[in-house]
Amino acid sequence: MHRYLGIVGGALMAFILATGLIMGTTFAYFADVQRQQLKTETEMAALAVDELQAGYLAQLPEENYRVTWISPDGQVLYDSDMAASQMENHLEREEVQAAMRKGYGESQRYSGTMTVKMLYSAQRLADGSVLRLSMPQQTILMVIWDMALPIGFILLVVIGVSVAIAARETKKANQEETEAMRREFTANVSHELKTPLHSISGFAELLKNGMVMEQDTGYFAEKIYNEAQRMIKLVQDIIILSRLDEGQENTTRSSVNLYQLAEGVIANLEPMADKNGITIELIGQQVVMEGIPHLLNSMLFNICENAIKYNKPEGSVLVEVSEIAGHPRITVRDSGIGIPMRDRSRIFERFYRVDKSHSKEVGGTGLGLSIVKHAARLHNAKLDVDSIVGEGTLITVKF
Repeated sequence: MHRYLGIVGGALMAFILATGLIMGTTFAYFADVQRQQLKTETEMAALAVDELQAGYLAQLPEENYRVTWISPDGQVLYDSDMAASQMENHLEREEVQAAMRKGYGESQRYSGTMTVKMLYSAQRLADGSVLRLSMPQQTILMVIWDMALPIGFILLVVIGVSVAIAARETKKANQEETEAMRREFTANVSHELKTPLHSISGFAELLKNGMVMEQDTGYFAEKIYNEAQRMIKLVQDIIILSRLDEGQENTTRSSVNLYQLAEGVIANLEPMADKNGITIELIGQQVVMEGIPHLLNSMLFNICENAIKYNKPEGSVLVEVSEIAGHPRITVRDSGIGIPMRDRSRIFERFYRVDKSHSKEVGGTGLGLSIVKHAARLHNAKLDVDSIVGEGTLITVKF
């Protein structure tokens, strides 16, 4: 999304800067064209007035220019917009002064009668009088208004092209990211499956070749069974994650009593806790919420299972179910080995292990917390992890 917005935003910024530059250049060009056009019209009108005198002035189209005829002493003889008798002396006007001295003069200023910025062009006639033409100067706003339609069209094209490019780049980036994740996931799965398969193959080969004493057969059979169970659990977790990724997992919701759910999870984990010398306790209150039962069960089971596996001898696990301000909450606190700060943001990644050597000892698939993350997301739940290395970890699920 950030990449998408970056591309579109960059394109719009470039368009705005380019438009500003073009508008500035266009305005300067139009201003020069206006000045040259006004000069040309003044020179042509002056030639006509020299020949036809005042009769020509009445024939000039009034909608394009304001025409003023000024005597050598500055008195206004004719004006296309006002009665000449009502106008003040124009002898001191800049363009009139220049015309009387050099034959031609021009200027620009705000007109007291027109209340707009005007361009003035004045030409001295043969009798010493001055013919002046004036017109409103085209402002930058007028230029923008005239170009609004083409600019709007170009803007729409720029936005459309930018959106298309951003969508293509985002799609490509997502595909590359998905492909990288797929390759990493495949490599991790292959590794995780290879390890128990090698163990099973090795133990079976010893049994097959009669290299195991009869009293040790049970030991090797147990090893084969444990490794096979590990493979089954790994495949089950992979299937669950695949279904969650593809939206195929059963997400039917119903009323769930979180306290009763936690009681069932703890009952299932008590044999493991007893085997590891860990005490596991449940406290809290009856809290009911709408949720996906098997995913809520899987989420709590994986968190508690990790709390047992990564605990210390004679350690403890405390599960609490509560409701704060109408929001259900489950906390799992253990007295285990803890999670370093640098690893906390990654523990929910697939196959990520904080202590790889310890993970091999306790088993597990490396997918449990990934399932927890997916289940929490489907319930709009927030996962908080607080931990102190050597003292323990607190994982909070806030619904």
